[in-house]
Amino acid sequence: MKRLKTKIGLVTGAAAAVVLAAGPANAISIWMSTSDNAGSGYFQNYDDTIGVSDTQGDGMSTVTRWETDYGRSGTCVDSNGADNGYKVCDYDFDEDGYGRIKVCLRDYSNDIGWINCSTWSDWHPVRGFVR
Repeated sequence: MKRLKTKIGLVTGAAAAVVLAAGPANAISIWMSTSDNAGSGYFQNYDDTIGVSDTQGDGMSTVTRWETDYGRSGTCVDSNGADNGYKVCDYDFDEDGYGRIKVCLRDYSNDIGWINCSTWSDWHPVRGFVR
């Protein structure tokens, strides 16, 4: 446990944290919010899931953007209204890889790009401890 405490810490950026998840030993979850707290997202390394939740009825979607250190990237989008829980997107990541996330708002109906984004999280392993 002592080693774990030295490796887990806060991630800089808009309301970001690395916390222990309610999962297997060595599990890491990254939680982040948009810069205006209108949405949040997460990455859980023990089950390769990305989640996203829209928390404001502002007509925009909340998007968790993700990328790996081996060239994959994508998005998990909550576009079905505000305050209705997390949408969970399930991916199969390379177990030896590292990933990071960023949470943004996007207005798809007016083709407005990424706004109110958090910073990118630090890189975190798909399995194991923070590097």
